[in-house]
Amino acid sequence: MDQRRIGKFIAELRNEKGMTQTELGERIGVTNKTVSRWENGNYMPDISVITTLCTELDVSANELLCAQRINDLEFKIKADDNLMETLNHIKNIKHEKSIIDFFTGAGTGIVVSCLFSPYSIRRMVAILVGVAMIGIGWYRKSKYDKMILQYLGECNKEN
Repeated sequence: MDQRRIGKFIAELRNEKGMTQTELGERIGVTNKTVSRWENGNYMPDISVITTLCTELDVSANELLCAQRINDLEFKIKADDNLMETLNHIKNIKHEKSIIDFFTGAGTGIVVSCLFSPYSIRRMVAILVGVAMIGIGWYRKSKYDKMILQYLGECNKEN
């Protein structure tokens, strides 16, 4: 899915309907700034408004995600492509979650186990490694959270 192409497609459809960004926003329950962000390709529409947006613009969700009108023959192919892209994205999300869980879990385990061992250089090194692993896990978790928010389109909620 190309965010910029989808944004241009939304703008084209809105213009075909003779609506302003404000009018479209009012009809689907978002601000004109949100519509502008979609049309500029900065954000994707939130999953909760896609159905309403498609209804207002007289397109299917599949057409919206492909950023083009689709005839009946192409519809199944495009739907399959969109489904596979979504499934691949979910697979990547699960993989990233496993990595985050490993780093934070192993790091916590190392630190906790070292707390009950006698003081030594090995203990200090192990604690530092454990803390570093926890830090890596937290860092990746913050990137993961941003990725999830962007994918779900929640970044475009009003301030």
